Amino acid sequence: MRHVRLVAVAIPVLLAVAACGGGNQPNPPSSQASTQAPAPPPAVSGPADQKALAPLFGSWALDLASCGKQVLTISAKRFEGPGSGCDITGFTDNGDGTYTAAMSCVADGQTAKERISMRPIFGPTGEGIDLVYLDRKNLKSEVTRCPAAK
Repeated sequence: MRHVRLVAVAIPVLLAVAACGGGNQPNPPSSQASTQAPAPPPAVSGPADQKALAPLFGSWALDLASCGKQVLTISAKRFEGPGSGCDITGFTDNGDGTYTAAMSCVADGQTAKERISMRPIFGPTGEGIDLVYLDRKNLKSEVTRCPAAK
């Protein structure tokens, strides 16, 4: 009796699963319009365009009051902070509005390879960058553009 109950329950479940897309479904005729929007293309990573990187370059600090003291400077080739500096060996466009810089760094006489993800942002006090230090357990920081010296 128990065997019959399992079969009676299993067959409708298997049929329902099969009907939900287990096999090849015929394509709808081309005259029918789809009501769903097409899926966005997948994010593609690759070398970054130098023009797209321009918002990342300049002098940055944790807040505007720190602009004269603790400044981070980013260019196409360097990532310079207080007490450390990195040569940027390349940028990758992550395809989602972020860019990853691959760097070779020297700090306190030690050398290391490091990657940092950067996303340009615009905040109430001006331009900024969200930074994620990928090789430091995804340590996050946000910096604000320092005004140009006059």
